[in-house]
Amino acid sequence: MSANSALVKLKMVNGLIGSILDENGIKIQTLFPNIPKISSENQAKIEKLLDSRNRVKEAIDDAECDDFADELNLANFFLVCRKYEESIKYYDGALAKNPVSYTALCNKGLCLWKLSKNKQAEECYDKALEIYKNIPEAFFVKGKIANEKKELEKAVNNFEKALELEPNNIECKFNLGKSLIKIGSKNKGMSKLEEIVSEVNHPESLLLLGQTNLKDNKFEKSISYLEKLIEISPNHIDANIALGKSYLANNNFNQSISHFQKVLERSPNNIESILQLGEVHLRINNFNDSLEKFDRVLELSPNHPQALEQKISVLEKMGKTKEAIQCCNTIEEVNPNSKEILLKKGILLYNCNEPGKALAIFNNILGKSKENNQALLYKARIFVQKEEFQEALLCLENILGFDNFNQEALEEAVRISLKIGEYDQGLAYVEKVLAEKPNFNEFKAKKAEILSILGRYEEAGKEYLQLLCERDDKGKISYDLGKIHLILKNYEKSIEFFDKSLEKRQFDSKILFKKSEAFSHLGKFDSAILCLEQISEDDRLYDFAQYEKSKIQMMKGNTKQALELLKKVTNSNEMFKIVASNETIFENIV
Repeated sequence: MSANSALVKLKMVNGLIGSILDENGIKIQTLFPNIPKISSENQAKIEKLLDSRNRVKEAIDDAECDDFADELNLANFFLVCRKYEESIKYYDGALAKNPVSYTALCNKGLCLWKLSKNKQAEECYDKALEIYKNIPEAFFVKGKIANEKKELEKAVNNFEKALELEPNNIECKFNLGKSLIKIGSKNKGMSKLEEIVSEVNHPESLLLLGQTNLKDNKFEKSISYLEKLIEISPNHIDANIALGKSYLANNNFNQSISHFQKVLERSPNNIESILQLGEVHLRINNFNDSLEKFDRVLELSPNHPQALEQKISVLEKMGKTKEAIQCCNTIEEVNPNSKEILLKKGILLYNCNEPGKALAIFNNILGKSKENNQALLYKARIFVQKEEFQEALLCLENILGFDNFNQEALEEAVRISLKIGEYDQGLAYVEKVLAEKPNFNEFKAKKAEILSILGRYEEAGKEYLQLLCERDDKGKISYDLGKIHLILKNYEKSIEFFDKSLEKRQFDSKILFKKSEAFSHLGKFDSAILCLEQISEDDRLYDFAQYEKSKIQMMKGNTKQALELLKKVTNSNEMFKIVASNETIFENIV
């Protein structure tokens, strides 16, 4: 074959390749932010033509016989075939013939990006933008590269420039929304995604909207976007998982289970779905099913940290504390520096009545970090068990040193102070809370209780009166007020509060007993007896009530009835013989 005829044939082959590409929408001037597909039939046709082309080129001495368009077509073909290295070779050939082709530069940049050569890819796009500044595809891919490099502000800037040139580019708008969410401009990002889904059912936007609302605990919104995605893509794995999580968070357990099972029908070993099913069963106290799921995860992924942690929770709830401790040991082997697991193991040992081992673990944790509230709290509880109350208070003071209003620590401190008779110290702890949280009713009640113990009855009464207006448990507060007025000898007021308490706690023996005491002090003996007679025989205060009735009958001068009652109660409980012997009213009788 002569060189001239070979050259003609080469031009013909190049032309045929160009025609096939053109017919498939792969035009010479096309920029490729997204790489199209070529049918296997057309790919095979072009590959045959390439074989002919190579044979023809052997008969041509001039290696530079291809023109710019030929090089660009061949580069585009290899690009759509995902043969990026080969594609770059032809883009370089095209650029040698036309260095200012921004099309060749952009498409070469795309190939370099696909090969993870981000720096070289950016250089190509920057050169293209020097030649022609309005190339949306260049800004779009530069945004994608910046995203990969975690340069999110730069990514946002590039996506915004691309959108200025192509306002309706959905992929660009989606990537901009995604990047805005990542940099913390959540509202702006969500707004971009909502713009997209208001016009088209864009799966990626629907998924991201669903997932973001799920993270923000906006479960109804999350469900609405994800259900829309499921309508167009019923088997979408990520959508079903996110929907399952949303329904779980919304306490719709049946729907949650349904979506996780749908994932497992298509992907039986999907760890996330198995793990979440375990969580659902744990939430509804199906401990055996829950344990089965976590064990399944551990079959697929031995030492999976989350599955092990959840398994510990299940075993703990099932009362299998020793097995839970063994799981902690397994995690420790994999991650010996996990403070969370070490703490969990210490708490389990404490609950398993092994305070010595638990204390060693808490000391180990506190040796590395003195500000671990849970370790200090449980250490305090161990000291309480050992009746080393000052040591316990020291642990609690350490917590309160860097967490002034730790409720658990303050409650423990108040409890210990009352136990060891340090009422002023207990009051100081309560005042510490109320100085910052004056409406903290639980501690206001504690304050009233301690003031009462300290004999500061009027102050205690004021606290209880305020609580009476603020709290729901008016029965107990009225009872406490009744006791205070009884001590202060305000007997009519005392009875008034006992009656209010009885409205809420009818036939409560403690209230009836105290009310009878108030009537006795007023000399209203029949009313006092009537209160005591309402205390039933099976009540623990029954014998006390009978003894009080015998005293009242003596005060009324009904000696015979008094002695009958006294005999009955002393026969039932010999303790009352001793009590009666010390009563002036029964002198020379018992």
